[in-house]
Formats: sequence, structure tokens, C-alpha cells
Amino acid sequence: MALEIRRSIPHAHGGAILCVAYNPYARHIFTGGQDSLIKCWQSESGELVRSLSEHAGWVTGLAFANEIRSLFSCGIDGQLIAWSAKGDVVDTQRAGGKDASAGEARRSQSGPLHCLAWDSRRQRLLVGGNGSIWVYAFSTSDGSEYSGGKRSLQLLGELRDERGRAPHSSRGMAEPVRGIVIDEMGKVFTVGYDRALRVWDSARTEGPPAAAVDEPRGKPARRPPPSAESLMANLYSSTGCHDGAISAVTSDPDNNWLITGGFDRTIRVWSGDAKRVSELHGFGDTVTGLAYVPATRALWASANSPQPFIYDPRTLSDVTKYHLPEAASPAQLERTAMHRIQRLFTLWDTGEVLASTNTRQLLIWRFNPHGAASILHAHTDWVEALAYAHKPAERGEHGDEVGQDSLELISAGSDAVIRRWEPASRHNPALFDHTTSDAGHDGAVLCALYCGAVECFVTCGDDSTIRLWPEAGPTAAPRQPQVLTEHTDRVTGLALVGASTLASVSWDLTLRLWQLDAAFDTGAAAGATHASTHVIQNAHDDYILSVAFSPELGQIASSSADQGVKLWDVRCDTDSSPVDADGEMCVPEGKRGKRCCGVLLGHTSDVSCVKWSEPLALWVTSSEDRTVRLWNRGGVQVGEYRPPGDGITALALDRCHGCVIVGTMDAAVRIYAVAPDLSGESLWPFELKLVQTNSGHADAVRCVLHVPERQLYVTASWDRSIRVWRAYSPRTGNGAECADAADLGDAQAEEHDDGSDRQQTYAELHPLTEPKWLRKGGALERRRGEGGLRARRKIKPAEMDDATSKASSALGLKLLELETRLKATFTEPAAKPAPVRRARTSGEAGSMRRAASGREPSSRSVL
Repeated sequence: MALEIRRSIPHAHGGAILCVAYNPYARHIFTGGQDSLIKCWQSESGELVRSLSEHAGWVTGLAFANEIRSLFSCGIDGQLIAWSAKGDVVDTQRAGGKDASAGEARRSQSGPLHCLAWDSRRQRLLVGGNGSIWVYAFSTSDGSEYSGGKRSLQLLGELRDERGRAPHSSRGMAEPVRGIVIDEMGKVFTVGYDRALRVWDSARTEGPPAAAVDEPRGKPARRPPPSAESLMANLYSSTGCHDGAISAVTSDPDNNWLITGGFDRTIRVWSGDAKRVSELHGFGDTVTGLAYVPATRALWASANSPQPFIYDPRTLSDVTKYHLPEAASPAQLERTAMHRIQRLFTLWDTGEVLASTNTRQLLIWRFNPHGAASILHAHTDWVEALAYAHKPAERGEHGDEVGQDSLELISAGSDAVIRRWEPASRHNPALFDHTTSDAGHDGAVLCALYCGAVECFVTCGDDSTIRLWPEAGPTAAPRQPQVLTEHTDRVTGLALVGASTLASVSWDLTLRLWQLDAAFDTGAAAGATHASTHVIQNAHDDYILSVAFSPELGQIASSSADQGVKLWDVRCDTDSSPVDADGEMCVPEGKRGKRCCGVLLGHTSDVSCVKWSEPLALWVTSSEDRTVRLWNRGGVQVGEYRPPGDGITALALDRCHGCVIVGTMDAAVRIYAVAPDLSGESLWPFELKLVQTNSGHADAVRCVLHVPERQLYVTASWDRSIRVWRAYSPRTGNGAECADAADLGDAQAEEHDDGSDRQQTYAELHPLTEPKWLRKGGALERRRGEGGLRARRKIKPAEMDDATSKASSALGLKLLELETRLKATFTEPAAKPAPVRRARTSGEAGSMRRAASGREPSSRSVL
């Protein structure tokens, strides 16, 4: 889940938690509750820093002003308190106080305060009470907000509606102001129990500003507080926003929306001009909390529920199920709930979400950029296999896209069911909905892939069969599933060889090739028998565990429990040979085989998986010896790495960046970038560098799938879940490194592709690589081409005099140029009128004598 619970603070207050604030400089979280206390918590450790106890009742509002590093609080005792960052009381005022906006001193309606908000653009504090909204400034006694004097709260005025009344009242009765929200542009939204939404603009006023008041000489002119009409203009109003009082409010800055929840058990979305955008029904209780998460662009809501509800605010679609680590029905959650979430808060400075519960617990969620974007639940047992089919959008006559592209995902595992998934939202590619299920296997499904030429999914498993499942869709032609049944033991690996040829390996020690297009010939019924075209019996000495294909080399690679990987040339067929009773490799009668063209040896335990990396032009293998190894075209090992995690359980390759994706027993997914080792510190010419770690599964990861069309990784695990992650995207491209790696692999392959069995020397196993800046087209050559070193060398020494040949720096050239100009001045003077006689200095006389004698001044004399 992208948002993960970072910390839980039990019994944070003696009563319910009603408000929060955050100090980004000290990383302190402030909470206020029904116990009349304000508590300060260390964000990282959750330790209590201090408690503040100036209020005499519930603390209902908190706001921290980053610009002046001050905390403000209000409560039902009617007090408004300003605090320093260290917890000292700076100023205290009653609600409203002396209204400076009126012509005469008067006391505003005193009563409890329910909320407050800080306007960072205008440096104003807005406080909501029973129907009234007051505006305060926090400045020094001379009215300056930036001087070093003692600050105090100064009432600027009270907001009034277009009729001059309190903005939130119903039938002549003042109603509590439930929330104040201020957006980045300074627009103010206020909501209350009167079911009204009002929009104010602090940049626009309804009256002229007050004139400056003259002060005695020596003092600057003082501008009095603005009138109520000049504070801000009431732009829009909407009454009857809900069928009940508004109980929660938050803002969506990404879409410039306001979101409200009410006692009518609904959530409504409003535009900036107070017009309704959308509505959501179906809550079982009052909406008690709302929080928008900018990192995931999701809306969190609570209604005295055991867990928060998560929605996409653009469509108000429920995405809660994609963020739950366990698949449980709402009824189960209601029965097993240990607490109920009451209020939700967003810390905009950190993107964290805070929740208060009925058990006085404080929960803190933090965004994990490497966490799962969504979690898919449908399987009842281990998930072992994944595959996907992508069809791009069709092109019109002018090359423009017609329609939309399509994506279908399948998953399978120990429950022997093939489950199909389709994208659930065009806005969020990480969300998938379970559509249909297919049954047919009699045991666990271990491997799956998609064949685009035949438009079908292929699966295999414990029942020793290979099954072909036609692609589902409205445009797909109806076809019956087909079964390939020649294997006699568990089928453990599948790979496409070309467009429609399938390679399969099994524990029966055979490697078989099948023509899939023939399986769906016209008239093929379900369950029809299909024969393989190529068979290699006893291909290995032990169970065969994986198979892969390299289109560049035209080779099939099969890995086995015999600690080796064999390479088979698909371009070279072999005739049938008699079955050997001693277990030697053979081809049964009536079949064709393939020639073994190489062996990859080096692992010390079962080789569980083999893959071909097209960006790197390397074979990649993983083994029970807990290592990942890289092999070039000639079968020479060029890299080795031992990932952490107590054993490798899955291996995949990033087709965009050439990264190696490793799943391990510790339920983590690690992404490694492969690049040539230019430092010379490694024993191998290639090295693997960890660039990203994804964690969240509760058990071993068994399959990893890369979907480049959506920039996603999809993983399957023994925890019976499927998780979707954002694919690794390097900040600086790895294309050059991948190209260098491929060139190095090709060069080594040509060097060792002589067919000999001689032992490689140390220099051959560990070749020296030329640094990038010395290579052709590197930084050194580019520097020369730009008129650098090479341009200077074009000047031949013969074309310069002796002094110029000695000048090897810019300073020397400048001195030489100055010396030459002086020499020309003194040796060949231009015709001038007779100068006025004057006394010469000793220096001038010496210079004239040297010029007459023909001696050149040295560089030292010029200086």
C-alpha cells in the first residue's frame, strides 16, 4: 500500500482527539482533545515532548503559522491563545474581543470557538465560533508584523454576509462554524451546521482601505485596522448543501475542489464557485472525518468505521479494497474491529494522514513511494503465475488513434483457478477488477504466458498438462480451450520461440516444442489431442526447472536441478536417436530434436530460473545457492551478486532499463541496475547495484511481471495476494550504460566463440575496460572537436618564433603579444611631429638606449 501505518500512539489523550497541527521546523505534531490539553509529539519517534494546559475546556482548533513559527489554539472556553514554538503563551484573547472594525467599542457575541485557520498569503488568522468568523492579525504594538517587538493578537474585524449578518445562521439562530479551509490562492471556504457553504476572497474587498493616521514627529504613520467590509469579499454562497449539518470538510488542491461530509451520511464535492460536482451515498453513519492525500490523489473518509474508506475524488469510485493488506468483508471487519476511526487529518507539509479513534489512539500513515500502488485479492491459496496481454489502440487512415488500448491480466496458483483482471480506471493504471475465472487444471498452476500470434494465454502446472485459454473480449472470436498432454510429470516452465512456437520443460526431463497455431485450427474441439514437433528426452540429469529463449542468438536455455544451464540451437535440428537405457540424451522416433550448443556452469545448487536480457544481451540466472549470475553470448560468466533475503524465489527483467528484478523469501522485491564495472574493484566486468526495494508482501514472492505499457510491476506471493507497484524510473537514463554493457557482452562472445574447451585465463575472465571518456565519441574526443587540445596542436612550432614556442599558457601568450607590440613601437616609430622637450626619467632613458641598440625587452621588463 502506498500509504502505510508508520506509528500508533495509544492513549494519546484522556478524551477524543479533535484537532491537529504540525511544526515542520521541529517536526512536532500538536494534538488537541476533549481533555483540554494540547500535546506535542515528536513526529519520528512518537515521544511526548510537552503538554500545554491553558484551556479550560475542549481544544477544538489548532493551526501552526510557518512564516512566524507560532501556534494558535482555540476551544469551547472561548479563548484564542497564541503560543511560541517552545510552548510559551504569547497572547490570550476572548472570542471576538473589542471589535476594532466598528465605529464604537463593542463586544462581539462571546461563546465557544469551533475552528481556526491561518492565511499564509495575508498573514491573517481566521477563527470560527457560533455563526461568526473573526479575522485577527498577529503583530507588534506599532502594527508592524515583521518587527522584533512583542507580538499580540489584534482583532481586525468580523466577516459579514451580503446582508450584514453573521455568515452562518439558520432561522435567526447562530450555528457553529464547522470548518475553515484556505487554498493556495487565498480563497477562503467556510462551512457550518447551518448546512451553508460560503466562499470568500481575501484579495478582493467590498470597501476602500482606511487612510493613514498622522503620528507625532519621529514616528511613522499608522494605518488603523481595516473595516469589516474591507477584510474580504463574499463571492459565492450555497445554502442547503446537505440534508443535515456539515460535519467534516477538506480541500482537493489538485482539482481545486472542496469536499464536505454531513450528518445526512453523504459526501459531496464542490467547485470553487460553490457548485456541486458529484455526490456519494451509502455510509452507515455520520461522516466524521475527511482527508485528501496529495501523494496518491485519493480521498480518505471515516464514518465511525473500523477502517478508512478510500475514494478517487475524480470519479468517487471506491478503491478501498486495493489498499487493504487482507481481504475481509465489511461484516467481518465490523465483528473483529478493535477500534473505530472518528476523525481524519492531513499534514500538508509532510503528506501524512492522522486518524483519531474512539479508543483515544492516534494513527499515523506515511506515503511510501516504493510501496504497492494497489493490492488485488481473489485467490484462496498461493499465487504462483502471472501473465498479461496488451493490445494497442487501432490507427485510423491519418495515423490517429481510434478507440483505446486494452489490457488483460491473468493470475493463477495453488487453487487451480485462472483468474482474469481488467483495468478498473483510466485515471489510475494500477487498479484492476476481477472479471472472470476459468477452471481446468487438476493441481497448482506454476507458469503462464501470453501468445499474441494465437491470442491466447498458456498455463501449465502440477497435472502435467499445458492448457491454452483463448483471450476474452467483445471482439475475440469464440474458441474452445485446448490441452497439450504429452508430458508425464509436472510442467515447470514455458517460453515462446518465435511467434507461435512454444517450448516447455518438465520434471520428466524432456524439452518439447509445440506449434500453437495448429492447436486452434478450424474444427479443433475442446480436449483434442495435439502432438509436439520436437522432443529432447533426458535433456538434463535432474529436474528441469525453467526455460527461456533468446531471439538474437536463436537459442533456448533450460535450467535444471543438476546445477547447470544448457543452450539449444533452434536453427539446427537433429534426427531421432534410439532411447538410451543409461539416461543419455536422445530423440524419440518420429520426432525431431535440437542440438546442444553450450552449457553455463558455475552455480553450486539448483538453477531455479533463467532469463534472456535483450537490453544487455546477457543470460541471467538465479539459483538455490542464493546468487544471481550474468553470462555473455559465449557462455562466460561476467557477473555475480548475492542478494539479501534468505533465498531467491522469483526472477524477472525490466524490459525498458535492463534492470534485474529479484523476489526473495523475506517478501521483498529488489531492483538492480546492471552496468560495466569501471572501477576495477569487482571480480567481474559487470556489477549489480541496488536501486529500489519494494516491500509489503507477507510471504515469499513467487512471480514478478513487468508491464512496460503501464510502467508497472506486478507480483504474486504465497500470501495469496497480487500487488501492483510503480516501475523503477531512473532520474538519469541508463541507456548509455545498457549500450556499453551490450557492446562488452558482444565483444566477449566473439572472443570466446571458437568452440574450444580450453580453460579461460584470468585476463580473459576479467578483461580491462577502457574508460568512457577515452572511448571513441567520448568526452575527450568531444572536447578536442570543440576546439580544445586538438585545435591548439594544429599550430606548428615552425610557424612561431622562439619566444612563442616557449609560451605554453594563456598568460605567456598575452605577454608575448604585448612584447611584440612594444617592440614594433620602439623599433619602427611612426612619423610624428617634434615632441615637446621635457626631462626624461631614468626609466625612459634606459628604454630608449635599449631600443637604439636593438635589444629586445624581456618579459620581466615588460611586466
